[in-house]
Amino acid sequence: MSRWKLITGAVLFACAAASVPPVTLYFISRARSVQAEQRHLTEYAQWTIERTQKTMQDATGALKEIDRQGFRDCSPDHIAAMRFNVMSHRTVGEMGFYQGDHLACTSWGIVDTAIPRRLANYSTTDGIGVHMHVRPKVSHGNFAVGLEYGDHNVMVDPAFMVDVLVDNEMSLALANGKGQVISTLNNPDPALLKQALAQPGSGESHDLIYSSYRTPDWIAVAIEKHSYAENDFRRERNVLLPLGFLLGGLILVAVFWALRRRLSPLAELEIAVRKREFVAHYQPIVELNTGRCVGAEALARWKRPDGSMIAPNMFIPLAEQSGLICAITDIIMERVVEDMRELLQADSGCHVSINLCARDAETGRPLPFLLSLLQTNGIDPDRIWLETTERVFIHPDMARNSLTQARTSGHTIAVDDFGTGYSSLSVLHSLPLDVLKIDKSFVDAIGSDSASGRVIPYIIEMANELHLMIVAEGVEREEQAQYLRERGVACGQGWLFGKPVDPQTFIEYFKTNAQVKKDSPQTTVV
Repeated sequence: MSRWKLITGAVLFACAAASVPPVTLYFISRARSVQAEQRHLTEYAQWTIERTQKTMQDATGALKEIDRQGFRDCSPDHIAAMRFNVMSHRTVGEMGFYQGDHLACTSWGIVDTAIPRRLANYSTTDGIGVHMHVRPKVSHGNFAVGLEYGDHNVMVDPAFMVDVLVDNEMSLALANGKGQVISTLNNPDPALLKQALAQPGSGESHDLIYSSYRTPDWIAVAIEKHSYAENDFRRERNVLLPLGFLLGGLILVAVFWALRRRLSPLAELEIAVRKREFVAHYQPIVELNTGRCVGAEALARWKRPDGSMIAPNMFIPLAEQSGLICAITDIIMERVVEDMRELLQADSGCHVSINLCARDAETGRPLPFLLSLLQTNGIDPDRIWLETTERVFIHPDMARNSLTQARTSGHTIAVDDFGTGYSSLSVLHSLPLDVLKIDKSFVDAIGSDSASGRVIPYIIEMANELHLMIVAEGVEREEQAQYLRERGVACGQGWLFGKPVDPQTFIEYFKTNAQVKKDSPQTTVV
């Protein structure tokens, strides 16, 4: 994924993720405010049923009291007792007595007209028959609820059952256990009341909220406008929304921190290692006397998924600082074996040099891995040169053991970029080295009167005395090659002979230049 796509995706994700907490907490605060108001409504519904139960207890007390007195004859004493019960119980508006199937007398007196006895609409759990929406035939009062016990009945104004002091425009409704409405207060919305009676619990519509409370005998429903939840909503919102914005801000910080870390050079390098985005390019090494190509140095290149190449000076220093250079070295070893298997297996005389960092040279870490690769692919170890830098001179004893092991396995050992690192020439002769590579900075100074130009003859002389093969790096002009050739330098490497190229291009170059003779030096630039 390109950096711009990654940045764009991260910004979009960050914006979306940061908006989630405040939006979520906004809806949570709204839900909490509605729930708080629904709990408030539930309390009123509960109070309504408590009021209904007290009304029923009072009316039932009147019925049971007259029943205990044993009157069954509509005598003056009987009628007086009924009147007294009506006056003693404030919820009772009228009391009557049935003889057989007809109403015989009431607290108003003897009934002259034939009023038949009806079956109760339903009975409560304590045996009280309930007649709904009864119009008193004697007093011609308002519709009432008739309660029946034995042969006596009473008329109760249903308003007593919902006589609850509400704190706003709240509506109340009372229904029996079957959902049949008995009494209402403040004209509750019919559709929502029907829904509330059918579905236990709480709910809401577009502009109304409700809650119900149930017992085996009664259902009470309290309904009010959504606007009454606004105060709770405002209070919840003032607490939760700042928290939401804080969480959103933390998410933004976290995402941009992760993005910055992801876009850091080290993070990019770690991903490249994990995805094995490194390839090897090969720069020819040529015999100066004959122009014959004898091998190449494998140079790491970072090939991005889009095909672009990142130069080694852009990532090698960071890889060495972070320790990722070891993983990159392993990848390059695998690439060399994969790229050059057939050429190295054949009797071509070609070798490939692989660079080791100072840590690997001192510890010998990659040697078993490399040996296993070569054995698996049928490649002789002498076809692989191992190059290290002068930094191994810092810990010569450690390096000596590892390089000796590599040399014993058959590898040729070269010290790379000689003269640019540590001036530990005194230990040079004690290390198991085969090749000394002169750094490009000295080759560039050939023919000049600079200090580097005056030093190069001494480097060549010293290498000859130590019986080290010499390879000059950075050879770009024929006069440089001639100077080195005249002083016995064996091989050269540089743009005069070829730039670092992909595996197939190098193989073609090698096949073309492996047999060039002395009288026809090869100086083709690849």
